[in-house]
Amino acid sequence: MNIRESVRLAVSSLNTNKLRSLLTLLGIIIGIMAVIIIMTLGRALENDVMGGLEDAGTTTYPVMIHERAEEGESSDDPFAGFSLAPPSDERDGMTIDDLNELAAAFHGRVQGVDIDTSSDGEAALDDTTASVSVNPVLAASLDIRSLNVQYGRGISQDMIDSQRPVAVVSPELVEALFGGDATSALGSRFDVEVNGNTSVFTIVGVLEETGDSPAFGQSAFAQIYIPITSAERVGMEVDWVPSFSVRSAANEDPEVFRSDLQSYLDRKYAGNEDYEAEVFDISASLEGLTTIFRTLSTVLSAIGGISLLVGGIGVMNIMLITVTERTREIGVRKALGATQSDIRVQFIVEAMLVCLIGGIIGVILGGAVGLIASSAVLEMTWPPLSAVLFSLLFSLATGVFFGAYPASKAAKMQPIDALRYE
Repeated sequence: MNIRESVRLAVSSLNTNKLRSLLTLLGIIIGIMAVIIIMTLGRALENDVMGGLEDAGTTTYPVMIHERAEEGESSDDPFAGFSLAPPSDERDGMTIDDLNELAAAFHGRVQGVDIDTSSDGEAALDDTTASVSVNPVLAASLDIRSLNVQYGRGISQDMIDSQRPVAVVSPELVEALFGGDATSALGSRFDVEVNGNTSVFTIVGVLEETGDSPAFGQSAFAQIYIPITSAERVGMEVDWVPSFSVRSAANEDPEVFRSDLQSYLDRKYAGNEDYEAEVFDISASLEGLTTIFRTLSTVLSAIGGISLLVGGIGVMNIMLITVTERTREIGVRKALGATQSDIRVQFIVEAMLVCLIGGIIGVILGGAVGLIASSAVLEMTWPPLSAVLFSLLFSLATGVFFGAYPASKAAKMQPIDALRYE
C-alpha cells in the first residue's frame, strides 16, 4: 500500500465519523492557536520595545548617576545600575554647566547631549485648554530623540543662551488648540501652566506626526519642548540632572567612545565616595532584552503546548476506538495480503492527517486572533514564520507519536481473530 492510498482511506474514515473527527481536531486546534497567539503577541511586544530602543540609535549612550555598589555587588547584568538609588542633591548630579563641559571636552566626537525631564501642565489659547507634558531640552535633544520638525524650526543654542520663551510643539497640541492648522500655530503665543506657574510662550516649530502610538514609545499625549533655560518661567528647576544621554559622532568606534566617556566620568566622580556615573551599553541592553523576550515567549508557548499534549492524548484515544471498531476491516485486509507495515502505515497516516488538519486550522485561527490582538494593543504583527513551521511540524510529530501505539496494536492483530471479532 502506498502513501496515497493510505491518505485516501484516512480521509474516508474521517468523513464517515464527522462529529468524532471534529471533536478530535478541537484539542489540536486549541493547542496550536494558543502557541501562535502567544508567539505573535510576544513578537509584537518585542518589536515595540526593541524598536523604541533602536530608534534611539546605537550611537546614543545613556548615563545614569547612582549610588556606588557595595564591595562584591558588581554584576555583568546591563540593568544592574537601575536598582541603585540616584542622587538627591545638586552636588552629586550633573549640572547644565557640567554637561556643557563634557560636550566641549569631546568636541567633534559628539553630536550632542540630552536630558530627560518633564512636568505635566496645561496649555491654553483663549478659552481652549489642553493637558500637556512640558519638556525642557538642550539644542541637540530633538535630534537625539528622533523628533523631526515639520513646520518652522527647532530649539537652537541661541534660544537657550538668550532664555527665549519659545516652544516646539507636537501635532496633538496643534490639533487641540488650533484645529490641526500648523501654519496658524507658527508664531502664535499661548499660555503654559505648570503647578500654578504660568508663562507665555511663542510657537516656533511643529513636529511631524510619528504615525504610531506604541505602548513603550513616544506618547500620543500633547508635548511641548522649551529651552532648558526657560524652564524657570513655569517654575521648573532644571539646574542639575541625575541622568542624561550622549550621542557620539557617526564615525566613532562604539567601544572606544564608550570607554573614553566612562573614563571621563570616572575622573569627574573620583572624589565622590557615595555616587558614580555609569555609561550604559545599549547593545548589551538590546541583547539582554532579546534574551528575556525570547525566553518568556518560549515558556508561554510551552504552557500553550500543554493543551496540544492533551489534544494528542485525545487523538490516541480516538485512534484506539477506531482500531477496535475496524477490527473486522483489518482482518479482511490482512486476509487479502496486507502486511503489518501496511496496517501500521495506514493508521499512523490517519493520525498524522488529523493532527495536520488541526494544526493548519489552528495556525489560521491563531494567526487571525494574533493579528487582531496585536493591532489592538500594540501594532499589527504577523505570526513569526518559525512559530508557524514549528506548530505544523509539532502537529505531525504529535500524530506520529500518539498514533504509533494504536497503529502497532492494529498491525499485530491476527487475521483469524480479527475476522471472528463481533
